[in-house]
Amino acid sequence: MKTRFFAYLTIILLLSASCHRNKGMFKLQGTAPQGTDTILVVGLDSRFEDIDTIFCQNGKFTWTYRPDTVTTLILILPDGRRHPVFAQKDVESFMTIPADTGLFSVTGGEYNDSYQSFYLSTLNDTTKEQTIAAIDSFITRDPFSEVTPFLIYDRMVLKYHAPENEIEALVKRMSGNMQDAPYLVSLKSDFNKTVTGNVYLENYTVTDSAGHKYQFTDIGGSANHLLVCVWASWMGKEGLTARDTLKYFWKKYGDRYFTVTDISIDVNRDLWKEAIKSDTVDWISYNDHAGWESKIVKTPLIQTAPAFVLFTGAKRVAYKTTSIEDLDKELEKTLTRIRVNSGERPPVNDRERLRLKN
Repeated sequence: MKTRFFAYLTIILLLSASCHRNKGMFKLQGTAPQGTDTILVVGLDSRFEDIDTIFCQNGKFTWTYRPDTVTTLILILPDGRRHPVFAQKDVESFMTIPADTGLFSVTGGEYNDSYQSFYLSTLNDTTKEQTIAAIDSFITRDPFSEVTPFLIYDRMVLKYHAPENEIEALVKRMSGNMQDAPYLVSLKSDFNKTVTGNVYLENYTVTDSAGHKYQFTDIGGSANHLLVCVWASWMGKEGLTARDTLKYFWKKYGDRYFTVTDISIDVNRDLWKEAIKSDTVDWISYNDHAGWESKIVKTPLIQTAPAFVLFTGAKRVAYKTTSIEDLDKELEKTLTRIRVNSGERPPVNDRERLRLKN
């Protein structure tokens, strides 16, 4: 009898310990298309500042995380597609990741269910006006929802690059507590795209595709403004399109003290090199595998990417934006023309500078 009693007691203690370990845990299970090996997990705001990796096996995955509070996560697939997941304590969710252009599905937890309903109901919306109306209705139904900051980020900032007044009008409809959500506080502080003060990017190293390291202060020369496109291969076509825009600016402002480059924040350098392997651009491309922890992200306080940052020759942050139209206006206003009769030659890009040096 004593042996049986101690055996039962051991089982009870083991079960109790297991329950204690799992208390407060968020668990995400799901299915992914065959061939998907890894999925990146990033956070919308400071509540999840790391980058984690979900490993898939035979089209299935399981991932756990212990959130302090409701935490908005963004899952990024190798092909650039992304979808949010809202992590809550003691909640189990299930995600179905479709192949190609199919529909995502996330169930489990009030915020995942709420977002899934919004996602499906707005599939046929094609204009910014429809999106604003849908978000407005969503806020009216639940001004306390943790989903709304992601809707502002995904639909208003990332998709439409909406002006400040349209974003602020929606934010003001939310409850006071939600207006103080970390992402919205950060966004509101970043509304003024013109950077004031002396913010310099110093002691910063990037790497080219051959593995050579460069000091950022040496890129572009000290006489030229330097335009940097910050992007990553997992942003898909959007990232590559933003990067290609540099060709337009390099050509248009070729008579100014101005040069361009791009820095990818790919954590996986192999994916970055694969994305640019067929390039014929006139500048050296760089990588910083620190991802969202990169200095190129944190120094100018980039909220979304792809983004453009304009630096002076001394590498002071002069301007940042996600809008190509706004950037064009800023460059026209800021860049100094080369004096035609001064004997000065136009600025060269880094690839040409290295060729001339050697």
